[in-house]
Amino acid sequence: MRAILWMLLALDCLQVAFAVAAFVRGRRDARAGAPSHARYSYGHGLLLLGGALVLAVPVVLGLANVISATAAVVAAVVLEVVAAVVARPVVRRLEAAHLARRPSAATQGSP
Repeated sequence: MRAILWMLLALDCLQVAFAVAAFVRGRRDARAGAPSHARYSYGHGLLLLGGALVLAVPVVLGLANVISATAAVVAAVVLEVVAAVVARPVVRRLEAAHLARRPSAATQGSP
């Protein structure tokens, strides 16, 4: 079970890396004058970072022997399912807001 906890911790670290990449992308987009893209990237980064931190709690507690490894794996899997259910509509809202802020393709073409 501890090997599974280490793998889950590695996945959480990977998720943090993706969150950092989203923040970097948002900063680059903001500097390039694309505020809608920047907001979307920042929102996505916050969602990834928040999820990684919440999902790491039972894993770290299990690795520190505060709770049993089995309980930590079960809690991590349950939290992952909850996070997936919660994240899906949040990402849809982020995307809808992004698309609503963008100028339509028809106004960008030649007159």
